[in-house]
Parts: sequence; structure tokens; C-alpha cells
Amino acid sequence: MIQNSSAVGQQFLANLQLLQQQLAETQAQISSGYRISQPSDNPGALGDVLQLESDLGKVTQVASNLTSVSGEVNTAESALENATQLLQQAGSLAAQGASSTVTPSERTALSQQVAQILSELVSSSNTTFEGRYVFGGDNTSSPLYQLDPSSSTGVDQLVTAPSTRLIQDATGITFAVSLTAQQIFDHRDSSNQPDASNVFLAVNSLASALANNNQAGITAAVSSLQTAQDYLSQQLQFYGGVQDRISSATDVAQKFQLQDQTSLGQLRDTDMASASVALTQEQTSYQAAVQAEAALPRTSLFNYLQNGG
Repeated sequence: MIQNSSAVGQQFLANLQLLQQQLAETQAQISSGYRISQPSDNPGALGDVLQLESDLGKVTQVASNLTSVSGEVNTAESALENATQLLQQAGSLAAQGASSTVTPSERTALSQQVAQILSELVSSSNTTFEGRYVFGGDNTSSPLYQLDPSSSTGVDQLVTAPSTRLIQDATGITFAVSLTAQQIFDHRDSSNQPDASNVFLAVNSLASALANNNQAGITAAVSSLQTAQDYLSQQLQFYGGVQDRISSATDVAQKFQLQDQTSLGQLRDTDMASASVALTQEQTSYQAAVQAEAALPRTSLFNYLQNGG
């Protein structure tokens, strides 16, 4: 009988300990928000949790990269829109200068205005975003051009670097997001000579023709400016296309983020409503068990022998 009583007590204590453990686990799930926070919580689901966390981390990084590069591309696109307007102004000044009624002094004044336009185009080529030169290609730390009246293009190229940087979308596909200042403003042929689409050359040629009262040169510059403007519009279209692609890629990344977050939450996160109900039930069971244990009769060996057991 004493052995049986002892066995009952031990079983009671074991059940009480199990209730305590369940209560502690439920409280931990509610306070942390996770029902799987360590491998022992659900070894079978751990691999899926880790994979989803990895996938979510990758797509979150992709979304962050797209947001960052979007600001850079928007800045570049704005700079090219401004450059296009500057070429339009230069074209208007060329049309004025080409008139036979314009005096040499008036052409000199027009030349000064065109020289200012060239200076502003150099500034556009050196556009920065968050301290980086957006048209610098793989070298974004240094200015790219400066004015040089002795040059045929009116400028000096300070840095030469290709643009090899690519951005990745959430599906793993990469695409180019930038052009270099040389590609945009200072296009050259295979022998490294300025070609007909060279923006700097077109504007500088007009400034020189006006300054020298060269009407034939001014007339030729009108055509050159139109060619340069058409070429610049193509570069502007490139950035418009990149903006569209970034917008689309961002939408896809956000959808992937939502999918991964939802799947991870369903697998890992605590169901607060169910956990709250379970916590109440476990607390009630635990309190009832403690009260039952307190109500048990306390029979010693002496009492047992005294009663003739």
C-alpha cells in the first residue's frame, strides 16, 4: 500500500511537471510571437522555416536594391530631360544666328549664350546622386568632363570607364540600368573621333561659328544639333525603359515578399487566438491539479502501523 501510494504521488508529480512545461511553452509562444523559435520546437518543420527565411531575405534585398537604383535612374532621366531642353534652346539660337539680318555683334552675343549652354551640358554630364556620378559607369567617384575651349568638342574627358553594372530582379534576371557620359554626350566612332551624334561637338561647333560670324558654319550646326538631339532622345528612351522595368520588378519583388511572409507566418508564427485559449485551459488545469494535490490526505508510516495496516 505504501509503495502504491508512493507510485501515485510520483505519477501526480510527473503530470504536474508536464502541465508546467506546457504552460511555459504556451507563454513563450505568446510572448515571442513564434511557435517555432528553436529546432526542438518542431524538428520536421525547421528546414522549411529556414528556407522561407532565406528566400524572404533574398527578395527583401532585391527590393531594397531596386529602390536604391530607382532614385539614381530617376536622377539620370531628369538630367537628360534637362539636356534635351538645352539642345532645343541651342537650336533656337542657331536659327536666329542663321538669319542674314543678324549682325556680327549679335552673333557674338548668341555665341556667349551657346557657350553657357555647353557649360550646363557639362554640368549635366557630371550629375550626381547621393555623392555618386550617375553617368560615371564603373567609376562613380570622379567628375567626368570639364570645359576646354581648345578642344574641338569644347570639353575634356577626365574619366573613361565602361558601365558593366547590372541589377537583379526577384526572378534572378539581370538588366543594365545606366549609360556613361561618353555614350550620351560624347559619342565617338571606332577611331575615337567625335561622330555626328556627339552632343558636345554640335553645341561647340555652333558657338564657334557664331563667334566667327560664319553663316555657313551656323547653317551646318543647325543640322548637327538636330542629329545630336535625336540621338539624345534615344538615350532618354533608354532610361524611360529602365524606369518601367524597375517598377515592374519592384511589383514582382513585393508580391514574392508577401507570399514568403505569409507562408513563413503560417508555419512559424504563433496563432494568438488559439494560444490564448490554450493558455487559459492550461492555467485552469494546473490550478486544479495543485488544489487537488493540497487536498490529498497525508498518511505517515506511523499512522499506517497504528491503524493496523
